[in-house]
Amino acid sequence: MIITHLAVDGVGRFRSRHVVRGLGPGLNLLCAPNEAGKSTLFRALQLALFARHGSKTEEMRRLACLGAEIPACIEVGFQRGGADYLVKKSFLRSTGARLYKGGTLVADGRAADEAVWAALDLVPGTSAADESTFGLLWVRQGQSFKPAVPSEETKALLSRVIEAEVGEVLGGERGERVWKSITDKLSREETKTGPKAGGPWKAALDRRAAAQTALAELRSTLAALEADRTALAGKLRERETLADAAALAQMRTDRDAAVAEREQTAKAEQATQRAETEQAQRELGLDRARKRHEELVGLDQRIGKTREKIAALTRRLAEQNAACAAQAAALAAQEQVLGALAARWAEAERAVDQARRRETAARDAERVVEISTRLARARELREGIARIRQVITTLAVPVETIKAIEAAMQALDAARARQEAKAPRVTVRVGPAGAGLVTCAGEPIDGLREIAAVGPLTVAVGDIATVEIVPVATSEDAGAVEAAREKLAKALREAGVGSLAEAYERRAKADDLQTEGRGLVAELAATAPPAAKGSKEDGIAGLERALAEAQAGLDGAGIGAAGSAPLDRDVLARERTASEQARDALHREHADAQSAVHVARSEDAAEKFRQQALQIEIGEAQSRLAEDLAVCPDAGRDERLVALAAEAAQARAAFDAAAACATQLRAALPTPEQRSALDARVKRLTEAIKGNETRLIAVEQEIANLQGRIATRGGEGLGEREAEAADALALAETDVAAIERRLAALRLLRDTIEESRRAASESFLAPVKTAMRPYLHALFPGADAALDAGFSIDGLMRAGTDEPFMSLSDGTREQIAIIVRLALGRLLAERGQPVPVVLDDSLVFSDDERIERMFDVLTQAAEKQQVIVLTCRSRAFVSCGGRLLTIEREES
Repeated sequence: MIITHLAVDGVGRFRSRHVVRGLGPGLNLLCAPNEAGKSTLFRALQLALFARHGSKTEEMRRLACLGAEIPACIEVGFQRGGADYLVKKSFLRSTGARLYKGGTLVADGRAADEAVWAALDLVPGTSAADESTFGLLWVRQGQSFKPAVPSEETKALLSRVIEAEVGEVLGGERGERVWKSITDKLSREETKTGPKAGGPWKAALDRRAAAQTALAELRSTLAALEADRTALAGKLRERETLADAAALAQMRTDRDAAVAEREQTAKAEQATQRAETEQAQRELGLDRARKRHEELVGLDQRIGKTREKIAALTRRLAEQNAACAAQAAALAAQEQVLGALAARWAEAERAVDQARRRETAARDAERVVEISTRLARARELREGIARIRQVITTLAVPVETIKAIEAAMQALDAARARQEAKAPRVTVRVGPAGAGLVTCAGEPIDGLREIAAVGPLTVAVGDIATVEIVPVATSEDAGAVEAAREKLAKALREAGVGSLAEAYERRAKADDLQTEGRGLVAELAATAPPAAKGSKEDGIAGLERALAEAQAGLDGAGIGAAGSAPLDRDVLARERTASEQARDALHREHADAQSAVHVARSEDAAEKFRQQALQIEIGEAQSRLAEDLAVCPDAGRDERLVALAAEAAQARAAFDAAAACATQLRAALPTPEQRSALDARVKRLTEAIKGNETRLIAVEQEIANLQGRIATRGGEGLGEREAEAADALALAETDVAAIERRLAALRLLRDTIEESRRAASESFLAPVKTAMRPYLHALFPGADAALDAGFSIDGLMRAGTDEPFMSLSDGTREQIAIIVRLALGRLLAERGQPVPVVLDDSLVFSDDERIERMFDVLTQAAEKQQVIVLTCRSRAFVSCGGRLLTIEREES
């Protein structure tokens, strides 16, 4: 099969008729941007071939043209079996279907749906046909990376194609019955996870497990009895050891001695802590005395430095005052020069303005002439447009009126057709001898004439005979014709015309006048442009206003008055240029003077800032000096320095004595390791005494319990019961061994048969792998793909490693899935059942190198069958080759 034509109208984004151009054998490539409608065309192609035209599925509703209540029309042309077919279907509204073969209509309506499916060898369905191999080889957008999963119908078709070549490969009917019998027997006794509940094997295993449990319980009871006897002897020896009074008295004596030693160490620790507290207090007093002495020394030094700084700043302030006075005088001189230049510059600006006004007035004089010419032409155009509109009002026939006349004529034609269809048909054949002798309704007849006898009809044969045919009166049809005539006459009267042709002619004349009027309106818009949007003033009023303004400008400048000489624009331009040059020279002088003033002002401000900074710095130094003298005046400062130094020396002596005492006491204390060992000895002895007493009580209780259990179990006959349980277990194990030998034989037979079936399956899939191998090796040299019996891909083997299909990257899975589809399509094509391969936006996950190889694969596949690729990646597919398809709008 080769698709040769595809057209849509009212489908999705295609409101009008669009056709896909260039379809043909081999590789077909449609490159178009996103939202160009490629996927819409793909779905339309599927619905036209596989869906009934009258069904209302969700897929069809999605093809409706948004915002328009129109039918969805699809045309598909294809070649199959040496014949050309054309399918035309409309969905959703005004549904219909037609099938043409070789240009001849062969089926219509529901029969056309069935005929299309029969031509494509598809199985009919309620609302659509099973897509069979088309569903496998036509890949929708976003589905390319998923593995090919054939439907049951597709699997059956592929199996029939392959079996026609390799024959029956899965064993005979007897082998199938043997395999089923074995699997049924195994299924009655086991499942995939183990023995089957309720089966013989499970029952035997349960009996063996029960015997093993009973024997284990008896042996466990015997072992527990022996263990109790051993434990009782051990507990009696332990009780004797725990009850030793001499050892317990020695532990209590050692504990009391350790407690007394720990209390003595605690008292020495407290004395040491008191001495260290005294040392810390003395050290704090020493720090305070030393800090007071150091602060007073620093204050005395700071007062001296501040007085020196104030004297230096006072000298600098006097120098700065003189510099400020000099800079103020220089600034005054610069500002005087700047004022004189500003006055001269303003006079030059007035001269330039006067020259420009005179030059502008000269241009306005020329503009008055130009505006007057345009105004006169605009008035002529406005009068012409008014005349044309008046004539159009007289001639025009409304479109609605013409449509009413056309509808009336169509109704009259339909009524006459119905009347003629019911009227008897009169056929007159005139032989050579009767030429010129026979008339019908007064008109001569030659040869063969067939007439519908709507009314009385007379046929005369010269003077020989007259035949009158009077049809049966049908008042209903005659009334319908008369009513249609009256309706047409009324429509013509209302339009003021004698016929539909006259209405068309008047309408055409009105259209010609409208075209002429639009030309005049365009010329008027160019001659007198309308005012801005929102303004009530039209273009002519704007020209009149502009003319008045230009004339007023001339009058105001004293130009255009009677007797005034015409202006020379060149002379005026030279006068304006000279005035501007003089003004610019003064402007530059003024700018230079202004810059000098700015510099002088900046320098004056800087000198004043430095003066203020010195004054502030002197004030701050004097404030700090006053604050320091308030804290420590000059009088008595030396005596305070001597007193604070003596106080610091006394604090140092007291600290040294306290530190020596604390050091002596700390040295006499035990070390932390010795104190920790003493605490551990007290704790150990205390816990040992308490644990000995607690353990003695527990051992007494355990001895009583063991003696009770031994007395109870001694008379239960455990030895005889153990021998009986061992015999029962041996019997159960014999039964289980027999069943497992039988099941092992069945499993071996089943596995042997399945191995043979797998070998047969490899032979069955060999043609598919052979068709796929050149494509696969072009992309993955030396690789092999694993297929299951349903033609679905399981994995990829390359470099001696099996890789599951789902573990591969999205790009690799997409490429392999497409290769499998191409191989199946090639297999069908080589067996005489070619099906086109359609890929919608595939190869989206391929890198640059892989996609080039995939182009080679597509080119190879296109040698055997038609391949259609829809893509939005124009740049990536530029080297793909093949036929380049286009979507073109086709005018009706």
